[in-house]
Amino acid sequence: MKPIENTEFFWISRRMVPGVDQVFEVGDDVDYLPQCNAVLALWGAVSGGEEALNGNISLACEAQRIARACGADRVLHASSAAVYAPSLSPIDETAECAPRNAYGAAKLRMEQALLGAEPKAVCLRIGNVAGADGLLSAIADNPSVTLIRFPDGRGPVRSYLQLATMAHVVDGLVRLPVSGMPDILNVAGTAPVAMEELVRATGCGLDWRPAPRGALPVMALDVGRLTSLMTLDPPSTDAAEIVGEWRRIGQMP
Repeated sequence: MKPIENTEFFWISRRMVPGVDQVFEVGDDVDYLPQCNAVLALWGAVSGGEEALNGNISLACEAQRIARACGADRVLHASSAAVYAPSLSPIDETAECAPRNAYGAAKLRMEQALLGAEPKAVCLRIGNVAGADGLLSAIADNPSVTLIRFPDGRGPVRSYLQLATMAHVVDGLVRLPVSGMPDILNVAGTAPVAMEELVRATGCGLDWRPAPRGALPVMALDVGRLTSLMTLDPPSTDAAEIVGEWRRIGQMP
């Protein structure tokens, strides 16, 4: 068990990595798993064709099976901001869903498959998680990165989420009465962050290329529903603090 702010986790994974308690394959026997009040389903397919991406649905259904066997009354599923239609304004959970790519479409199909599921299924539409996103992963492996630049001279602006904030959100959601849990919940920082500021905060080299037609200058999530459910220390929207946390947890020298 791994204690996180008085919440204990038992981690299963489809492959053995540090911190995993048990390797688990879809369809495995669940009788040995410990009883719990919630299941956090972070697994998913992020690339491939439609058949591969539809693995998100089967994995979500598997998480529900595990939850029923373990006595959990809720499952927190990792969805994505990629389900939304483009918008220059912050997007709340009632906004139109019109995914721009196959990954977003697959996550939306996953959400639709979970409607009315038992136990309660909560789909977390997560913004860019600092350290798990493509930008900071690229910075860790390269001396410089290339961003797209829009006609106003700026690069993309996105909703970012620090790992500490994500941990607080999960800890809060497993404690709330299940009767008050929404089906859909945006999870992100309170204000979007310029990606170029993150690059500069790392000291990594920055190159530019013109933004292609249809590229989004801003993708920001409205987190009013989240902050109405729980009180959190305001997550940082300062690039230097976000990068600093990333370094402290050992993702970057």
